[in-house]
Amino acid sequence: MVPVFVLALAFYASLEASPLAASPDEAAPAAPVAAAAPERVCLSAAETRAAVARHGLVDPLAALRAAARKAQADPLRSRLCRVGAGFVYEMALLRRDGKVLRVNVDAATGQPAGRN
Repeated sequence: MVPVFVLALAFYASLEASPLAASPDEAAPAAPVAAAAPERVCLSAAETRAAVARHGLVDPLAALRAAARKAQADPLRSRLCRVGAGFVYEMALLRRDGKVLRVNVDAATGQPAGRN
């Protein structure tokens, strides 16, 4: 009796050798580029301090505490990310029921931001 994994391996090998499979020199259609999604780059702690000072952003600790107070949760972590031309704090908060909330806060205003 042939083990099942050998049959599976033979099946997948036959798919690669199938004449229906695209040849390597055929160009696959390009995937559409998501132009609406801005590039997100998160900063290190040192870069965050410099960006807060340079751009006059809201203090990260104050923003984290305010978001935790508003959500009635405990603050876990915060990081500053550049999204397009602006800055957003990505925060994690722990609710009393044990669930982790992910919250985005506009770093310039301290107001909640949409999912970026």
